Amino acid sequence: MTDLRDQVVEDRGVIKKIQLIFPGYHGYRINEDLRDADVILKDELYKKMLDVISNLKSGEGSLVSNGQFKDLESIGAMRSRIQTAAEVLKHHGTGYSGISAPVKVDAKKISALYDLDVKIFEQIQNLQSAMNSFVQACSSGSFDQAKLQDVNNDIAAITNLNNSRETLLYGGV
Repeated sequence: MTDLRDQVVEDRGVIKKIQLIFPGYHGYRINEDLRDADVILKDELYKKMLDVISNLKSGEGSLVSNGQFKDLESIGAMRSRIQTAAEVLKHHGTGYSGISAPVKVDAKKISALYDLDVKIFEQIQNLQSAMNSFVQACSSGSFDQAKLQDVNNDIAAITNLNNSRETLLYGGV
């Protein structure tokens, strides 16, 4: 995955480049560009989580078409957990870096948030792989509890990483 922070810097328009010249705006512009990169990355994380949900739905459909109904409740609970994790990722704070922010979030913290989201991105790739394995089992007509547990473990890892965001931003305040 390419580093979106570099892409945002390359895409600066004239006004943003002019803001870099003025001492009062220079730091603000850099922080906002870092924040924008993190927002773009978080949107991508959300889309990937929605893809995982779609994949799970296809596995669920395979089980239904094979007449296996007893495990659908656990799949529904899994889908709910993934949806919740996706929504939390999408709406979690990015660290406001404004001129008069109540809590100052500098470039180092915003960059650390981006790095955290890259780790979440990598964990979502693991989730996608585990989900593919689970769905393949469903397509062959079997409900594999161990593969579903792998999916559960990946969701827990994503949730744990995302929960560390507040501590990273505000130091647990």
